[in-house]
Amino acid sequence: MKQIALVVIFFSIFFSYLFYVHNRKKKALPPVKEETEEERKERIRQEKIASGECCGQHAVCERDSLVNTKLKVVYYDDEELDAFADREPSSYTDEEISQFQNVLYTMKDFDVAGWLKSLQSRNIQLPDVVREEALMIVSERRSNAGAAV
Repeated sequence: MKQIALVVIFFSIFFSYLFYVHNRKKKALPPVKEETEEERKERIRQEKIASGECCGQHAVCERDSLVNTKLKVVYYDDEELDAFADREPSSYTDEEISQFQNVLYTMKDFDVAGWLKSLQSRNIQLPDVVREEALMIVSERRSNAGAAV
């Protein structure tokens, strides 16, 4: 009976010590700040930008922007268009225009803005007809993306 009392006292002291240490550590940690809805949305937006996904700000999203801010040239299986660098849009023949249309019609809609930036960095001007079609695709994509948000 004496041994059982000693064991109970030992475990009581042991668990009291653990409880004391646990509470002490808990008090030493800074309080956890609750994330507001705006902060959560901003964090998610930053994570999407870092991962390459769309940021959700379609009006200013760099992925759909037509202004080329990067010097690195990205090709969209259109290396043959480099021959048209430094040419005026009005100087293209019907056959040359069809080369541009071929590239445009074989790419996905979400690649068109990137393709336009690529052409810009390569100093290639689109024929007027193809340029209007490409801008219409980008505009339609933006309006559809804006409606989805």
